[in-house]
Amino acid sequence: MIDIIDTYISSTGGIDELDSFDEQKILLKSLQSVFSVIIEKELTQKQCLCLKMYCVDHMSQRKIAEVLKISQPTVSRHVSVAKSIINKYLNYCYYCVKKSNEQWLKVF
Repeated sequence: MIDIIDTYISSTGGIDELDSFDEQKILLKSLQSVFSVIIEKELTQKQCLCLKMYCVDHMSQRKIAEVLKISQPTVSRHVSVAKSIINKYLNYCYYCVKKSNEQWLKVF
């Protein structure tokens, strides 16, 4: 299973910075379109908050624990479970879009 968050979402300079409409950009745009839905519908509020603080705000787990007044292992668990849930759904999406793209390429 691909770690979508670490491989694509966190490591790119931004999807909009990609210049062409190649397969990777199509895949990333497709994943981006469902990312917020997955977060909203599948994560708890604490999982969402810990993941945002860790991945977007680049806070350490120790600092997140201090701010939220929870233990560092709890923060670690929230981040890990959140990433696992998101990756599971995004991998399904990735597979579907990739197969769809392959079929389109055969037509043209």
